[in-house]
Amino acid sequence: MSDRSLPNEFVVTLETLARSYLRETDPIRASGFGGGAERWRAEREPLLDGVSGDGNILDVGCANGYLLECLVQWGRERNLKVTPHGVDRSAALVGLARERLPRFAANLHVGNSWTWCPPRQYEYVYALYDCVPLDYLAEYVDRLLDRAVRVGGRLIVGAYGSRSRGLEPYDIAGFLESHGHAVSGRSSGGSPVVAHFAWVDKPPAPPN
Repeated sequence: MSDRSLPNEFVVTLETLARSYLRETDPIRASGFGGGAERWRAEREPLLDGVSGDGNILDVGCANGYLLECLVQWGRERNLKVTPHGVDRSAALVGLARERLPRFAANLHVGNSWTWCPPRQYEYVYALYDCVPLDYLAEYVDRLLDRAVRVGGRLIVGAYGSRSRGLEPYDIAGFLESHGHAVSGRSSGGSPVVAHFAWVDKPPAPPN
């Protein structure tokens, strides 16, 4: 894997987004979404279709932790016990996430997900495709599978479009397949569809 850094203009964009989230008081808007609670759930809960059993889930770019809080609740409604973990480059947002999820404060980390080496590996890792520039995405997926996903675990990648701007969600399953990954499942959310999720399994260790 290369040692290249994220482009400075992309980092500036991420920092600008973080500041905009911190100005909001509504937890959904402070997660970068302005469509309200009903659409928030409709467009995000389908990522749990990739969670096939109890386990630890890492949200890469967890922001204020609200999505993790929702995943715990939505998982419970599906008879799934998911333990939340998160990483975000903004210390201020991670501080809010720790306040939101005090029982799991030790699971929430400040870090640049492009270079971050997690303290453990997880059964499930969720990341948005636009956490990095598109020409970094293939390597980003490989890094997450190598560093963050446990053997036999699963990487779930999401892509959101925009109803207000008429933007279709990125074809993340097609991207993964075009870069040599076997997509083991996919789901979509919203009406009309504005969210795509696809997942890749990390093969189990070969027998001795």
